[in-house]
Amino acid sequence: MYFVNWQRDVKIDIRNGQKIVLKSNKKSKTFHEYLLALSYTLVSVALGHPDPPPIVGEREKENEGDSMRRHLRKIGIRTPKLISLSKSLLVEEYIGRGDLYRAFLVLDDTHIISSLAAKAGIMTASLHIDGKVFLDNKSQNYLVADSYGSLYRTDLGFIQRKTSVFSQSMDVATFLASTLDLSLLRYSSIENGFHQGYSSIIKHGFPYLSIILRNIIAPGFASNHRLMLKNMFTDSKFRCGLIN
Repeated sequence: MYFVNWQRDVKIDIRNGQKIVLKSNKKSKTFHEYLLALSYTLVSVALGHPDPPPIVGEREKENEGDSMRRHLRKIGIRTPKLISLSKSLLVEEYIGRGDLYRAFLVLDDTHIISSLAAKAGIMTASLHIDGKVFLDNKSQNYLVADSYGSLYRTDLGFIQRKTSVFSQSMDVATFLASTLDLSLLRYSSIENGFHQGYSSIIKHGFPYLSIILRNIIAPGFASNHRLMLKNMFTDSKFRCGLIN
């Protein structure tokens, strides 16, 4: 099942015998994007790392287009095949098992959970090495292939050319925050795997604002706030000594 996001209405359809995903803009999409951009800047100022607001609007169509998808593939980030793109509708291929959060929720094998999280960490770090960030890097924006062997990145609209500690920390934070309401064992496997994947490419740990930002934004992602708080206040080997 695909995650229904705040930007678009998502539907599954079949065209010429091929299963496809149709993403149509919600009426409130533009308002939410500018609200997110404003919130991003205000939080960066509050944490003493002022960062310009992300560019929204026309940048989204450029990011979702074939040129960006080809570039991402060159740096090791798979994306679904783009079928068509207009101002209000995006159509792309359907990827096997739906979004990564759903996989984390139903899988019982912590090794597979950790492996999938590591792949997301590698993709995130690869984009950082390339001088860009996802910003909206929640687990629901990754799609899982049928075999659980590979990931695809979807919802590319917020990709920005940024290299600041704050923006890179936000990428790590949004991924972790989006999974913080899962069971402690699942979340620990995700955090450990994501860290291993990220550090294998970037050659150091999470950017040092990552956990602080995770805790700030997690309530906006969580459906189970009891588990979110339990995971938030459980010691982690990544809580201390984080480097930028």
